[in-house]
Amino acid sequence: MRRTAQNKDSQVVMSRRHFMIGAAGLTFGVALGLPASVFGAGSAKGAASAAKRVSMNPWVTLSTDGTIAIMSPAVEMGQGSLTSLPLILAEELDADWSKVRIVPAPPNDALYGNPGFGGMMYTAGSNAVTSYFKPLRVFGAQVRRVLLDNAARHWGVPVEELTTEPSKVVHAKSGRRLGYGEIAAFAEIPATAPEIKPEELKKPSQFRLIGKDVMRVELPTKVNGSALYSIDVQVPGMIYGAVLRAPVEGSSPENIDDSAARKVAGVRKVVRLPYGVGVLADTP
Repeated sequence: MRRTAQNKDSQVVMSRRHFMIGAAGLTFGVALGLPASVFGAGSAKGAASAAKRVSMNPWVTLSTDGTIAIMSPAVEMGQGSLTSLPLILAEELDADWSKVRIVPAPPNDALYGNPGFGGMMYTAGSNAVTSYFKPLRVFGAQVRRVLLDNAARHWGVPVEELTTEPSKVVHAKSGRRLGYGEIAAFAEIPATAPEIKPEELKKPSQFRLIGKDVMRVELPTKVNGSALYSIDVQVPGMIYGAVLRAPVEGSSPENIDDSAARKVAGVRKVVRLPYGVGVLADTP
């Protein structure tokens, strides 16, 4: 399933340069209009609205209350992509997973396109984790480096003396700690994203999240019945479509007898497709 408003002719071919736009300068820190509900709800609304939000890059927004919003570029189709992709980034960011809020990425192929599908925001073929794995790790590591650099300037210590634990920068020599939310209050975003070499990424033995038993974020809504599926969507003037595909890949219908279908109340149109036939109607 594709999550983009662009058609095939306008798809961006994803090169390394295009994909790294998400990590360059203040374009890297573009504001994405995240919903307030991402940062808090209920009695916390006042605190959430008062909290400062800092867009570290198009993938990560930090709030001074410690909340971390991470974009998920893939549609949840039952295989856990909504959880696994932000989790990969959170791993290299060294984020406290309990503070992470996942936001479906807006339709923007250039920023969120799947490298395995030429840069389209396309979820199919069970390839989301494989395709996004390395880029998301780099994006997370870049945000972590920016946080380390800001903490080093704030404390006046060499950045080499600093390390991180979940959502905190640590200076072991002095025993000081700064939460990511605290750093967000004074963070300066560099004009150019820091370079992350492959050897600077975490080793598997250092993983806190990847490979661990982490509950999928959408699971509670599936259990309590509040999850919204595509079939639940209602918009003004909405009609419904159903498709019957040819039984053999690559084949097409020779003849379509739609006389009986057109007599059914509510049927608006029968559409011949290259690979089958579709029916548009007022009700499912």
